[in-house]
Amino acid sequence: MLPGHIKPLKMNYRQELFALFGVNVVCFLVFSSYDTLEWLYHFSRDHEHYELDEFVPLLFSLTITFALFSFRRWKEAQLFYTEVEYLSFHDSMTGLLNRRGAQLKMAHLPAEYAGSAVVFIDFDNFKQINQLYGYEVGDEILKRAASELLKGYEHSLLSRWAGEELMMIVPNINRHTLPSFVDELYSSITTHITLSTHTVSISMGAVWGDAQADHQQLLVLVDEALSFAKQRGGAQVKIFDH
Repeated sequence: MLPGHIKPLKMNYRQELFALFGVNVVCFLVFSSYDTLEWLYHFSRDHEHYELDEFVPLLFSLTITFALFSFRRWKEAQLFYTEVEYLSFHDSMTGLLNRRGAQLKMAHLPAEYAGSAVVFIDFDNFKQINQLYGYEVGDEILKRAASELLKGYEHSLLSRWAGEELMMIVPNINRHTLPSFVDELYSSITTHITLSTHTVSISMGAVWGDAQADHQQLLVLVDEALSFAKQRGGAQVKIFDH
């Protein structure tokens, strides 16, 4: 087993439930066939020095205690699993989906995403900002942009796609309103990432997809649009017309 990898359980939940059910059926057959409790009662009467009268109630209380303990551990395991699942599919710094989480969501996009805009957002000269002002400033810029997206486009699929590149799929966008939408988005983000010491600009690529669109193909097209915008000097929006 490789370091950092969790060894999977050999028995799944269905097998475990079946095994537990089988054990309880066997116990029921044994208890009903041999009158176990009646035998235990007579045995305790014949051997009172064993103090079995006190031992049986103790077993009952231990069963309740163990059941409560197991329930608490199960709830903790659920919380732990939820946290691990969240961290597996989200970027810890921005709170957006990471690339793996976005790809998983894209594989099961609902019908409302049939008419949608796919947008790539990239920060111009981001490495220069990190070199001049430190990675804390660069991180703050990413956080501000992500916060603005989460606040204004919470119903969209939002992702930190790669490094300083953000991706979003916005539902219910009309092809004719796409230009005005991306212009508004561009202004909203640039307004909230402005630094007093440095002008921060972004480049954006966008493409519109209908119900028959392949989102993987749309990602290729929007990446081409973003590359075109950056090659033209950045600080602009390019919409791929297809």
